[in-house]
Amino acid sequence: MKRKRILVLTDHMPWGHRSIAKAIYGFLKTKEKEAQVEIIYAEVKAPIDFMNDIYTFVYRFFPLSNRLSLKLMESDILKETFLEMMDDNLSELKKLVNKVKPDLIISSYFFHSQSLAKWKIETRAKFKLWTVVADPWTNNSLSFMDGADMHLVYDDVLVKAAKRYKIDKDKVMATGWWVRPEMYNKELSVTSYQLRVKEKLGIEEGESVVFVGGGSLGTSSMTKFLPVLLMIKQKCTIIFNTGTDKLAFKMVQQYKKIFEKLRINNGVKIINLGWIDNMAEVLAVSDIVFGKAGPNFLFDVVAARKPFVAITHIGGQEDGNIELILKKKLGWVKEGMGEAEDFLIEYLKNPEKYNKKYAKTIEAEAKYNEKSMEILWKEIKNPAGS
Repeated sequence: MKRKRILVLTDHMPWGHRSIAKAIYGFLKTKEKEAQVEIIYAEVKAPIDFMNDIYTFVYRFFPLSNRLSLKLMESDILKETFLEMMDDNLSELKKLVNKVKPDLIISSYFFHSQSLAKWKIETRAKFKLWTVVADPWTNNSLSFMDGADMHLVYDDVLVKAAKRYKIDKDKVMATGWWVRPEMYNKELSVTSYQLRVKEKLGIEEGESVVFVGGGSLGTSSMTKFLPVLLMIKQKCTIIFNTGTDKLAFKMVQQYKKIFEKLRINNGVKIINLGWIDNMAEVLAVSDIVFGKAGPNFLFDVVAARKPFVAITHIGGQEDGNIELILKKKLGWVKEGMGEAEDFLIEYLKNPEKYNKKYAKTIEAEAKYNEKSMEILWKEIKNPAGS
């Protein structure tokens, strides 16, 4: 019996699309032995370096300005130009597809999905194409397309939105968010495990641990926490995660040296991390997380059962994430001048109060997302209408 081939596809950039693809691939790979399937993972670089550079710059330094570019992308002229660029994107994708010969392609990057969908329509290619809509509550017409056999979305918000783009209801499936399976590892909550991680990081038992993250690419907004550390009176550890942002890493590192020399409060420990491969274990020993409200980072934090404090977000693209945090009671939004810093000071006075406030709603959200991969797998095994 021929093994069904599933290609999990993304681009090469270290952002949310790749995280989703790796999460889906990691789960599906565990199913190879029990089912007649072969799972292949591929990162294909799209020929749009200048757009990636612009996006990275905006992401780090002017996140709210992205609302303008998102509106421009909805204009018919720019959308047509963008779709024409996808022809240049097809060359490498065709090579990959012709080599792998997949029965199903799951694409987490909309640019690749659009290119493949166009090719599929024009040539009547036989592979099935599933595309991931990588923003939970924000509408973007480029995320929905003719030619895709299935649109994987977070919940009913985008199921309803798909109707506006004339996508048939049987081509949209709400699964929950696609979090890496290791984030749900039950060992992460075991005290002995957490003690080992704390010892490795140099964290003392009993002190509050605050995680400050800027997402995969980093963000200049996280440096707002540096001056306020001088005002903290409680014993605590502040972990900074700057992602791939080398400038932010250097700024935190320089401040750490100055802070330690001043010795105003020896009870405050600063841990400066760049790119984190062991996100699950670092979140496991954190008590609260401040950061950019990107969906993958947000739902990683939820999976770890920690409250989230949004200090910034990408305008337009991530507006829905802010609404989601508030409506689902996953934490707080403190993006205004001085709000996050003031909240940090208040939190450290009574951390237990804030840790408990949204514990039940965070737990419910974590359980909802934990089912996402099984829902996905069920549809792969027994497609609706087959």
